[in-house]
This record gives sequence, structure tokens and C-alpha cells, in this order.
Amino acid sequence: MTSSTTNQQAGYYRFPTINGNKVVFVCEDDLWSVPAEGGLAVRLTANLGEVSRPFLSPDGTQLAFIGRDEGHPEVYCIPAEGGVAQRLTFLGASTMVVGWTPDGNSIIFASNTAQPFRRIFQLYTISPDGGLPEPLPYGLAHAIAHGPKGGVVLGRNTLDPARWKRYRGGTAGVLWIDREGTGAFQPLLHLNGNLASPMWVGDRIYFISDHEGIGNLYSCTPQGDDVQQHTRNTEYYVRNASTDGQEIVYHAGGQLFRFNPGANSYGAIAINFHSPRVQRQRKFVDAGRYLEDYMLHPDGHFTLITARGKSFYFGNWEGAVTQVGLLEGGRYRLTRWLNDQKRFVTVSDRDGIEALEILSSDVSFTAERLRDLDIG
Repeated sequence: MTSSTTNQQAGYYRFPTINGNKVVFVCEDDLWSVPAEGGLAVRLTANLGEVSRPFLSPDGTQLAFIGRDEGHPEVYCIPAEGGVAQRLTFLGASTMVVGWTPDGNSIIFASNTAQPFRRIFQLYTISPDGGLPEPLPYGLAHAIAHGPKGGVVLGRNTLDPARWKRYRGGTAGVLWIDREGTGAFQPLLHLNGNLASPMWVGDRIYFISDHEGIGNLYSCTPQGDDVQQHTRNTEYYVRNASTDGQEIVYHAGGQLFRFNPGANSYGAIAINFHSPRVQRQRKFVDAGRYLEDYMLHPDGHFTLITARGKSFYFGNWEGAVTQVGLLEGGRYRLTRWLNDQKRFVTVSDRDGIEALEILSSDVSFTAERLRDLDIG
């Protein structure tokens, strides 16, 4: 097994999908494309809403994904090289793309539309040209992988184990298999972990599991035997793995990785990433939209407000707005005037743990943090 790391990481890369030498991933809520061996990342979308879960078609010409430009997560499709996205579903439900049919004619997605409980997902197909979704006859399922001879692996409750690390409850992810395409399913294997991302590559079935503590990539035979571990992450979970039938890509700790089943080796994809980082630029907001609480001065001529974790006081009729405490470095809440009408008491988390803190309108005053109080 070999591994490598990138020297520079300028973005937080998620949801990779691969086809041949093309990898598409999500960063800054948009889709980007990069060669599988690494290189310059090219932005494919500049959408108004959040983008997630892209999947390249088997022939590599089309790209299905989930978009939120009009509110709900819905299925969209664009050319793999970029272009105008076409909205395909209008379900108004939780929906996620999970792949394509083997012939590449339809997108497969999971949705809880028309279900009484939000955790009940079923699989559907829809043409990339539009039309009505068609349900697949598999019942409860969140993921699917196709194998030879019509074989199918279903993932039930197979969401992202990193969101609920080492969960062992009744809704942990499990895999079911129909080896010959007869319609008869049975559990693939029994591991004391949370499973996700089933992929049928060659004569083995690959998946993510955290039964040994950290989510890593594993595989087994279609009979559920010969379980092998392929990645050795000890800090970050392997997340959202996908395959083109030849290689597997996934993200861990904000980096993209590529796994070669034939060589049993994996390494980080070195991404040359350039972005204007619009979402990191400062913005001016209406404090009223983020108002958390307020308090009048005991004499009634000042108002103290807290908005977006910062506290301010100002005269009710004239004068400047003055920020209380540190400009950056922590969040304040429940800020109140003390009885001397000059100092404030607030709850601050600037040390990582919330504690009471005494502040003042006097700029020369040093904040006094009450560290020894037992506030539970």
C-alpha cells in the first residue's frame, strides 16, 4: 500500500465522483473538475444555491447532482464539461443522487417523497432529458450498486457515518445483496459498525465501515467473506466514496483520495485550486435579521443588543454604535448591564469553553474572565 499527500490545500473538497481521468467534486457549494492524477481544478458551476452529490454518467458525458437553487434539494443534470443545468425533479422532499443505471440511460436517486417519516427513503430513476421519476422495486434503500449477471447491492440507512461516529443503533447502515438478479435479497455481511457507500468493483464489493473505530474503506466477496481493510485512516473518516467500476474516489479531512483496487494503493489527489473565495469576503448585514437579544439601560437612554454573537450599545436618539468586548475571537450572548451602569456581564466562549466575563464601556478596561465559577 502506498499513500501521498498534497503540499497545498486551498479548499475543503467533498463528494468526489470519477470517470476515467476526470474527477468532479464539490467545493464552496459549487462543482469543480480536476484530472484524476491531479492538476488544475476548473469550476463547472456558479450556482446561487448549495450543490452536492454529483455523479458522472457511465460514458462520462453527463453529470447529475443535487441543487438547491429554487429551495428544496432536487435532481439536476448538466454536461460533464459544464453548461446550463436542467432541473429534473420537483418533489419538495429530501433527495440525493446515488448513481446511474448501468446503461447510462437514467439517473438513480433516493428520496423520502410521499413517505410518512423522513428517514424512509426509496430509490427512483429519471431520464437526464426529464420526465416523471420511476420507482425501483427495492423498498427502503439509500444506495445501490450493480454487479455482473444483474447482481444488486442495496444500502439501507447508509448515510454518512462521519455524521454520527461509531453509531451502533437500530438505524445503522446495512448492506443487502441479490447476487444473481433474481429479486431475492439477503444481508451481505454482519459487522458491528455503520456501513455506507456500497460499490461493486470486479469480483469484490467495497464499502465504508467504522466497525474498527474510524471509518475506512473495506471490501468483501459477494458471499460476504474475506473482509479486507484497504485504507488506514486514524484521524479522519473516509466519506462519500464512489466508483466508475475501475477506481474509487473519496474524501477525508477535506482532501480527495483515489484508490486503485488492482494495486491496492491509494493516494491524495494534488489539486491546484484557485478561487476568489467570495463566501469568505466580508459582508454587511442587517443586524435586525440576526438579533439575539436586547436590553435597555437602567436609565433608559441606551440600548444594548447582541447580534451574530457580538454585543453593541448605542444611544436611543443619537450617537455612535459601540461594540462591547473583543472585535473577533469569540461569541458573546446574554450580555447585560451591571448595577454600576458602566460594566457588562456576558457569556463568552473565546477560550473554547463558555464562562462569565466582565466587560466595560471604558476602552482601557481589561476583560475579567470568571474562570472559577461552577456554572454546570
